[in-house]
Amino acid sequence: MGCGTSTNQLKTVTSPSSKSSGPSKVTTSDPAGKAASIDPPSIHYKVGNLIGEGAYGKVFECLNIESGEILAVKHVDLSGDKNTVIREITSLKQEISLLRGLKHKNIVKYITTQVADDMKSVDIIMEYVPGGSVRQLLNRFHKLHEKTVQKYTLQILQGLEYLHFKGIIHRDIKCANLLVDNEGIVKLSDFGASKYIEDSIEMNKSLKGSPYWIAPEVALRSGHSCAADIWSVGCVLIEMLTGNPPWSDISKNAKEVLKIVANTKYPPKLPSGVSPACIEFMDMCLKVDYRQRPTIIQLLTTKFITDEIVYVPENEIQAIDPYDEVYNIEDIPMTVYKD
Repeated sequence: MGCGTSTNQLKTVTSPSSKSSGPSKVTTSDPAGKAASIDPPSIHYKVGNLIGEGAYGKVFECLNIESGEILAVKHVDLSGDKNTVIREITSLKQEISLLRGLKHKNIVKYITTQVADDMKSVDIIMEYVPGGSVRQLLNRFHKLHEKTVQKYTLQILQGLEYLHFKGIIHRDIKCANLLVDNEGIVKLSDFGASKYIEDSIEMNKSLKGSPYWIAPEVALRSGHSCAADIWSVGCVLIEMLTGNPPWSDISKNAKEVLKIVANTKYPPKLPSGVSPACIEFMDMCLKVDYRQRPTIIQLLTTKFITDEIVYVPENEIQAIDPYDEVYNIEDIPMTVYKD
């Protein structure tokens, strides 16, 4: 199976149902038959501050009026002609269908969905993760100690192991899509680029993902599978350890980076000042030939994951030689979505 700004609005969400009719309902399909069939009851909520923004929309915090629970709402505006809107809704239905079937501590929890009556927007309600993204942590702390990186990486792998077992490739693993709660639990989010893949050797040729973290075979559109997520994990380690994504020492232009990745014969520059086990782990993930990359299960048995890392403040063992500049990566347009 598989691969090894602030607003003040009051909204009512009516949960989608396959028996519902009318434009305000979402009826999702599940081509792989893996999604849960029932959504929770209607939710009345009040929209709060903007907490994130990505290729597919903006994410706001929201307050459940009845329960007082803090949630997150991903608001996606639909624009363009009728055919464009239909395509966008179809894509969102696929994301919703996929989200409904995911239940894991390292994956953000889906609650419910609403399509506006005028068909101009869709709201996806999810659990609120108070720590924000790992990217936001890096913007505040610049880089992470190897011990922290190890803790986060283990959880990223556990989330991906669950996805790959269910035949799902995420296709946009990066620090901006990794959320952290107040207890240090990492949760994979933003499944707008994700896809069911029924067979471990099935190869998808669409261009999905973000250039700095994208695997060479994805950039080349030569076909990709779960191994593309493995490459992205290696890229995330570079980002967490240095504060910057791979290739940013060469170019800060996303289109240029896409060309670099498509034509590279070598992995991106690895950070110095980290343990041999960490270097070995990144090297395993960043094999240009996807056939040489390990599976998630194999990565979970590596020394970097299994061996204890001792933090010794006086020695500052995390003496990484960073790239020339730690910049706010959120200011750069980096996500590419092409069919």
